[in-house]
Amino acid sequence: MHDEDEVILANAELEVPADNYEEFDQEIDPNKFGAQLIQTNTLKGSQREYQAYADRYLLLKFIEKKHAKVKNFRVNLACLSSEPEHNKVVVWKWLFGALGAGALAGLCLYLGISETVRLEYCLLAGTITFTAALICTLIFIYLMRDEYIFKSRYGNARLFLIENKKPSQQKFDQFFIMLQQSIDNAQTNMPVSDRLVGELKMCRRLRDEGIIDDETYTIARTAIFKHDQYKS
Repeated sequence: MHDEDEVILANAELEVPADNYEEFDQEIDPNKFGAQLIQTNTLKGSQREYQAYADRYLLLKFIEKKHAKVKNFRVNLACLSSEPEHNKVVVWKWLFGALGAGALAGLCLYLGISETVRLEYCLLAGTITFTAALICTLIFIYLMRDEYIFKSRYGNARLFLIENKKPSQQKFDQFFIMLQQSIDNAQTNMPVSDRLVGELKMCRRLRDEGIIDDETYTIARTAIFKHDQYKS
């Protein structure tokens, strides 16, 4: 394929009716619910709910921060990669800042007790440094991330994340393993061409719902179109 053809293909409009993204019964049947995981971060004010449904879907409800709009959406497990990206971020400078401020607070306390410096000065300095240590600790915890990012199988579109070890290591591990197995099972005996079309429709729907942006959708669509088993 020539470069010019690839550019045209990448910008082609997807012929998928807005009311027929994927075959899905909009009336949820509670009897088809599977495993569930709820992750809450009090500091950030976030809450994420993951609900397995009908062995083929994952229903998600996300509140990313306090007073933020609730995001309700679903993903087709057959269209996901079972090997998520592991993203672990630790901003050490805030931890070092907390330790340094804590050490200064301890020094102020020692100087006050030993009467090397006037007690009222030590109390003032100790209060300031202790407060700084507390603020640095909270920022360190807030910025720390240990998460698994699930993406679409062929388009590599980032769809959702699950935080590690929440609400507990055991509950996380059980749900995580179940999710990976469900993804593999959903893809079993399903032709690649069908999965490509299904992923294309799913990404289109998620773009229209505001879950992924236009750029992510375009990149995913182009990758799917270029796959040798995609049937236009």
